[in-house]
Amino acid sequence: MMRLGLPLALVATLFSVGCKKAKAPTAEAPAPTPAQAKQAETDHMPVYLPTPVAAPAVAAAPDAAPDLAELNRSMIRWLMKNHRKPKSFEDFAATAGVAIPPPPAGKKYIIAPNMHIQLVNR
Repeated sequence: MMRLGLPLALVATLFSVGCKKAKAPTAEAPAPTPAQAKQAETDHMPVYLPTPVAAPAVAAAPDAAPDLAELNRSMIRWLMKNHRKPKSFEDFAATAGVAIPPPPAGKKYIIAPNMHIQLVNR
């Protein structure tokens, strides 16, 4: 029992004493110079903001017929963004964010059941 008691007493003494480092008094940091303050203002990661994208214009072909292929691509983008079918072509045109050329004389745009934009007689 004596063999075990001495090492336990020694360990207990070491734990109770511990390492007591004296804390050094902290001095306040000197105020930054104007050059250091300016550097601190600009010393950060760059911020990249998304660049605004202009609404793509749907061009009309030389014979004054609009580019239906580009309008259909705009329709696909609209469907992917909104997750629903538009109520009408006017609903699509108002919320698509693309410049839609006027239809040729005597024609109007419709959305076919297969979600393609077509020109039909009025």
